[in-house]
Amino acid sequence: MKRRALLSTLGGSYLTLTAGCLSQNGTSGTPSNPQSTTTKSTSPPTGTGSETKTPEPTRANLIVENDDDEEHTLSIRVRNAAGDEGTAILDRSVDVSDGPGFGMGVAGSRVGEGTYRVTAELDTGATLDYEWRVTAVARDLSIVITSDGSLEPRQRLAEGGDGNLPYDVSGAKDIFAPPRAEIRNESDEDTMLTIGIEHDGDRFFEHTFNAETDREISTPPLVKSHATYDVSVETDDGRSASYEWTIPENWGWPLLAILVAEDGSLMVGCSWPRRRSISVENTDETDHELTLMVSGDGSTVAETTQTVSPGESEYAFDVPIGDEYELTVETDGGSETVTYAACYCWNTRVTVTLAGGTPAVETFHYWCE
Repeated sequence: MKRRALLSTLGGSYLTLTAGCLSQNGTSGTPSNPQSTTTKSTSPPTGTGSETKTPEPTRANLIVENDDDEEHTLSIRVRNAAGDEGTAILDRSVDVSDGPGFGMGVAGSRVGEGTYRVTAELDTGATLDYEWRVTAVARDLSIVITSDGSLEPRQRLAEGGDGNLPYDVSGAKDIFAPPRAEIRNESDEDTMLTIGIEHDGDRFFEHTFNAETDREISTPPLVKSHATYDVSVETDDGRSASYEWTIPENWGWPLLAILVAEDGSLMVGCSWPRRRSISVENTDETDHELTLMVSGDGSTVAETTQTVSPGESEYAFDVPIGDEYELTVETDGGSETVTYAACYCWNTRVTVTLAGGTPAVETFHYWCE
């Protein structure tokens, strides 16, 4: 089958915060959204010539992401040791804008490799107590506010720099922001994943990842050309999934999302699971039953039936993984099917008008610029 982040700037003498937009994987480098990323960092004091220089600590990133459609206040504390007696690195409350995809990022913080205790409390009462293991390859931690108002940790690693990447297709146009693959494991079991990518039979990428349950893996940029790529994913116990990753020329900010879902199933697509919505205007004076069906590869991935009252309203549905789908709108008076893109920085806005109980569907396809 085939997120844009806003940052809040907080004061503080030890930690310096990014003002701008997070990249899709929350790290520095080529941003994965259409806005520029600016980072302010506080450099260590310059010593005298007689001082001995010590190794610079690891740069670590703490990111807060909101997958809920409500604003929240989050209290965060990071301590420099296990237990309550450790040195406080961060201790404050932050206001996080509504999502999905909004958040704030802490950047420029320098800590040594080791274990840090992260505790957080949300205004819903949800809490998090997490041991953050900072290593040379695992420097980034996201605290995610989920759609149901709970908290989840996602620690990110940079891995998979195999071969001559990003892959270039001769004669094809270059992608504005060459995409990475991001891997999440939301199940209760660590999983070994082997990911292969090929173009016209040329298998240019293959790497095995240890997808631990509390971490998110981000690869380097994989491809630089607008083209269609075949993606295969296989676990060490035989589960598998495949995906035709098509990157049209209008899509300048692609993403390859690989998910081990809560039930252990594999999903591959162009965006993470999220709640989406359409606009409906019922011009009649009576209610109508409206059914939405989202389908791809011959199967229905989302379906909901709701009563539409007279006037304008929004109707939501959950998409399990990003892809370019077909969306069918059906009432007793008829039905209409349209192409529906649900990808990162490539989406379809749908407006349905009901007149005499018959649906008329208008679509607007938009890409990040």
